[in-house]
Amino acid sequence: MQQDRCCSPRIRFKMLHRKTYHVKDLQAEIEAHTDIFHSLDESGQKILKSLEGSEDAALLQRRLDNMNFRWNELRKKSLNIRSHLEATSDQWKRFHLSLQELLAWIHLKNDELTRQMPVGGDVPTVQKQNDTHRAFKRELKGKEPVIMSALETVQMFLADQPLEGLDKLYQEHRELPPEEQPQNIARMLRKQVDDVKTEWEKVNVRSVDWQKKLDVTLERLMELQEAMDELDLKLRQAEAIKGSWQPVGDLLIDSLQDHIEKVKAFRAEIAPFKENVTHMNDLASQFPSNDIHLSPYNLNRLDDLNTRWKLLQV
Repeated sequence: MQQDRCCSPRIRFKMLHRKTYHVKDLQAEIEAHTDIFHSLDESGQKILKSLEGSEDAALLQRRLDNMNFRWNELRKKSLNIRSHLEATSDQWKRFHLSLQELLAWIHLKNDELTRQMPVGGDVPTVQKQNDTHRAFKRELKGKEPVIMSALETVQMFLADQPLEGLDKLYQEHRELPPEEQPQNIARMLRKQVDDVKTEWEKVNVRSVDWQKKLDVTLERLMELQEAMDELDLKLRQAEAIKGSWQPVGDLLIDSLQDHIEKVKAFRAEIAPFKENVTHMNDLASQFPSNDIHLSPYNLNRLDDLNTRWKLLQV
């Protein structure tokens, strides 16, 4: 439960605001002691004048100089830390929002890629899917420099470890619960960077795999279409020859033998068609095993060609 709180973006924002508040509070405390400091300094200067020339005067002067030096260093340190913290807070917010937006965009692209599936069952459908996915890949390619630049910028920010200096300050004043320790900001940003990297790689791998499947399926569908077109042409030619025959009842007895010879020759001519039919059906049978469903058009055409082949042999 504690770990979840440490990883909450809302906690990170609260943490930065709270640290800014603590530094402002420290500055206010310093300012509240300004009058005391000036009063001590003035009193010291008066005493110094009364002790002029003595050893005590030299000792007092060193103490006053040391007090002034430490006071100025404390104010300078407080102002520097406040300025640095406010700048870091703004940077962290920008990085956080930028990475969140990139992650959301990648998730949208992932969903969009899912909607492109499954692969179609005929050449026109797969060609359309191919065009859609090529446009999708162009979007990924165009976004890549933006994502890489954002990741590189955040990693450089993390490498600088800008919040380390705050740890020493707060160790001197108060203990913070784990969810408010400065190093957790860097941990949260690193997690966001890892998430963006992981999701970006995932969507690119899915895109490559999808393109491969489209390419392979399109090639197989075109091969099937070519086989069906070839068989269809041969069947049409054979059907035209068979359609030119006279009905048996109209044949003269003297011509029967000639017609019998023609039928025998016809059967010999169409016998090789069986190889075309077998090749076509073998190609069609590969699609279901690869989780690809042929379109109704292709299924109807397969059924029509097989039926015509059977009728041709009757």
